[in-house]
Amino acid sequence: MNPVIAILGQLYPLTEETTHLFQTILKHKSARKGELLVRLGQVPENFYFIEKGLARVYYNRNDLDVTDYFAIDNQFIGALPALFYSKPSHKAIEVLEDSDIWYFSYAAFDALCEKHHDLERAARKMTIFGMIQGQQRIESIRFLSAKERYEELERLYPGITNRAPLKYIASYLGTTPVSLSRIRAGKQ
Repeated sequence: MNPVIAILGQLYPLTEETTHLFQTILKHKSARKGELLVRLGQVPENFYFIEKGLARVYYNRNDLDVTDYFAIDNQFIGALPALFYSKPSHKAIEVLEDSDIWYFSYAAFDALCEKHHDLERAARKMTIFGMIQGQQRIESIRFLSAKERYEELERLYPGITNRAPLKYIASYLGTTPVSLSRIRAGKQ
């Protein structure tokens, strides 16, 4: 079974008809390290699922490249909210290692949800999960030390510290590469 459909089906059971129709909008691609799935200023059309690989969402602030979040094996990623509002994105999505990716048009997905409420319910549960993750991220930035945020990163994205460049991990954690090196060496 397609991994995207399998994950959505775990959130809410999908009928055979819905599964078939959803498969018609799913597309697969192999992406190379360094490829941009969404560019800064682009109006995104697709939502992505990293079946195997690694990608990040980032933006520029005061001439700094800031990593907003990662997607690693079997996780979704998108340039939100530009995708939902069909507006130019102030965030980009970069593939950090050669990856197998599934993607689908958000407009086509939304149209399917209008007619197939089982898919709509699965999408709603996925949205709630994303909202909870976003809230946890905000709370970690506010209340956790850099070392605690690093430990949380390892829990949320197993193996990422050996797969993503440390400058992106430091940016995600809101620290410097030097401080991150100290944390990794156990000096903080």
